[in-house]
Amino acid sequence: MENKTLTKENIEETEKNKNDNSSKVIENNLNNQNIKKEKAKKKIFIFLAILVTIGIIYGIYWVLYGKNFIETDDAYVNGNQNIITSQVGGTVTEIFIEDTQFVEKGQLLAVLDDIDYKIALENAAANLGKAIRAYSNLSSDVGQSEDNVKVKESQLKKAETDFTMDRASYNAGLISKHQYETSKNNLNIAISSLEQSKKALKNAKIQAESNSIYDHPDVQQAIAAYKNAYVNLIRTKIFAPESGNIAKKAVFLGQKIAASQELMTIIDLNNVWVDANLKETQMKDVKTGDEVELISDINGKKYTGYVQGLSAGTGSSLSLLPAQNATGNWIKIVQRVPVRIIIDKDSLKKNGMIPIGSSMKAIVNIKKETKNILPYTEKSSTLYSIDEDAMNKGIEQIIKVNLGKN
Repeated sequence: MENKTLTKENIEETEKNKNDNSSKVIENNLNNQNIKKEKAKKKIFIFLAILVTIGIIYGIYWVLYGKNFIETDDAYVNGNQNIITSQVGGTVTEIFIEDTQFVEKGQLLAVLDDIDYKIALENAAANLGKAIRAYSNLSSDVGQSEDNVKVKESQLKKAETDFTMDRASYNAGLISKHQYETSKNNLNIAISSLEQSKKALKNAKIQAESNSIYDHPDVQQAIAAYKNAYVNLIRTKIFAPESGNIAKKAVFLGQKIAASQELMTIIDLNNVWVDANLKETQMKDVKTGDEVELISDINGKKYTGYVQGLSAGTGSSLSLLPAQNATGNWIKIVQRVPVRIIIDKDSLKKNGMIPIGSSMKAIVNIKKETKNILPYTEKSSTLYSIDEDAMNKGIEQIIKVNLGKN
């Protein structure tokens, strides 16, 4: 009986302990959940605090610094591509350059076979001599030439009278066809002879009224032909109009080229710029003279420059096929405006040359302007000029020789 009682008490105690343990487990679980919730809330709070802090820091950065800068990755290096062409045709006999080679302004690039042009110059000199001798042999007696014209006019009048009579006789059947044709030929000869006499009279008058051999039309024409042949001979040598690197070489030894054919391109990497395409929404405060920081994709180096000018139109409007928005399917797209940025030469010298077409990151400082804005400059070259003094001396020598003054 006692064992049964003990057993019952043990059972009750065990159940009580179980209930106590279950309560403790539940209580512990609740505590753990509360701790987790508190930790989660704390994490969320910390995260929000970080976000707010970042926002405040960015806001301060934007107000004090960031709003003064506009940047774009849509920027590319550009430069003048001087296409070299030949001014005359011919066969290439010498080439002195290769692709990527640096050449100096005035350096000889290629030479064409000049034998044909030398022959043409010699022929022009001979024709000039003939014109000068013809000029010196012209009769200066205008009166004699006028008398000769009068004689020819009389001969023509007689030929016209004879032809009129012979034509009437031929139509009446009084003379043969041979006699009629002879009379007609005599009339034509008389007309041609009178024209020649009038031309001789005109030349005599020009010579009598002229104070210089250079005023005579035949001599002027011969001089012009000589100058043309002289210039063509000079142009068989092709020179570099400016310093730069050779690109797109398309001329080879022995090649037959035509006038105006593209032979190569010279690019001056010391005078390059960047075309940065800014969004139209970024253009409000951008102006000429704003300083720019440029980061090259090729070498990662930073270059300095300034805004030289803003394009007169958006990239879309200046494209080969401008967009047409007159249809009902129009969707507004933010346009981009090309901005030209000049790269500082000292910056190029320090960081190295960069090829045209390479990408840049451009950061425009709209609050800082440079005071060293270079004006737009005109370029010229004397390489295409002809030494007119030397050419005119040659003409003078030909004139003296043919006038017997040498």
